[in-house]
Amino acid sequence: MLFNDYPFLLVFLPAALLIYRLADPYPHLRIGVQVALSLAFYAWGSPSFILLLIGSIAINWLASVAYGRVKWPAVLTLVIGLDLAVLALFKYANFLLANLGLALGTTLPVLDVGLPLGISFFTFHHIMYLVDLKRGRAPLYALDRYALYIAFFPQAIAGPLARWSEVMHQFGRQIYVPGWQRQFCVATCFIAIGLFEKIVIADGLAHLLDPIYAQAANGPLPSGDAWLAFCFSFQILFDFSGYSDIAIGLGLLFGVQLPYNFNAPLRSTNIQDFWQRWHITLMLFLRDYVFYPLVNLRLLPRHWLPIQFFGAMMITMALCGLWHGASWTFVLWGVLHGLALVACTLWRRYGPEFPSWLGWTLTVLFVLATGVIFRAGSVEAAWHVFCGLVSPLPLERGKHLWPLIVAPLFAFLLPASQDIVAVLTRRPNPWLAGLLGLGLFALLLHMGGRDLHDFVYFKF
Repeated sequence: MLFNDYPFLLVFLPAALLIYRLADPYPHLRIGVQVALSLAFYAWGSPSFILLLIGSIAINWLASVAYGRVKWPAVLTLVIGLDLAVLALFKYANFLLANLGLALGTTLPVLDVGLPLGISFFTFHHIMYLVDLKRGRAPLYALDRYALYIAFFPQAIAGPLARWSEVMHQFGRQIYVPGWQRQFCVATCFIAIGLFEKIVIADGLAHLLDPIYAQAANGPLPSGDAWLAFCFSFQILFDFSGYSDIAIGLGLLFGVQLPYNFNAPLRSTNIQDFWQRWHITLMLFLRDYVFYPLVNLRLLPRHWLPIQFFGAMMITMALCGLWHGASWTFVLWGVLHGLALVACTLWRRYGPEFPSWLGWTLTVLFVLATGVIFRAGSVEAAWHVFCGLVSPLPLERGKHLWPLIVAPLFAFLLPASQDIVAVLTRRPNPWLAGLLGLGLFALLLHMGGRDLHDFVYFKF
């Protein structure tokens, strides 16, 4: 079930709101109802793996309870290792077998195990809680509250990666109290903006770019098409930013403020600034649970610590690339961004100061160029795109190029969606409310006439 299809928007969401409205006056029912709704949502989208999600919740929660009684850190280490082993089995087993086969000069059999929906995200949620529990920063929680943290349907499939400390205390609140209408208005604005980003901009670009990348996988591109493929980063920006905004809006409808995930990243003036604005919750996870532990290991003598620091930066970004997919092109993409972060750090410390416009230009060009490697699927396909950039932009396509005009304008000129929503909802305005309603109605009509595209991050 997608956030941008009729079964979710016209059936599941209204039914879930009605059921929760009936349960809202009864404190002992609220969390249980949200857990049941979340499991129903997951079962609808991935019925064959619902038992895996339930088993994962049960095992991790039992480990936390056992640790609370015996205080053996090995219990948590063991279950985190089990979480990572399950993730590796479903996501990386065939990648490892293929590379092992290459090393041995043979072809190893492929495992037909499928990919459970959202496995990366619920694994990372387990890790965030259990590591903080081991560090003495997290308390123990009852099973229903922990289950809701892992399975809460607005964030379970593709984030944002909310910390336990950001959301646990919000679960079970009464929603329908005086002033709830304003929260619903804010939620509706986020959902409308998210649907616009996904359906109009990201899917518009997908219709244009998917055939070009399919052709790049088979050979050189015809005149000018490479310039369109070069703009893939705009598609994934509005695809995932749209998903995140819809998730934030849905969270508010059920009384939970999820963390923001984007902050106008293509207005960044250097690559460090970019990674502080793009997929913010993932980068905070990698910083706190991968980069800092690697830096603090103190493997090298004191005068070699800068080497360890930059090595940790490279490893973190390589793992960031591998997390996006079991392919060497994702690793290459992560390593290139790691090198860029190292170069940016050294330049900011020792190099002359850049004018902001030059820093912005270099950052955007680097993000667009590495976006081609991210999307192409192979180094050869990416090379075909780069070789095609010697040809001019295919202006003869005329009106079909409108997504490539709208997307950069929005990405470069508009503030982050949370800032737009804050301005729109500052005070009640019946005209804006009417326009919002018409906009949502137009988006629903627009959805009916087009093929649905999965969210790109559902693959990760």
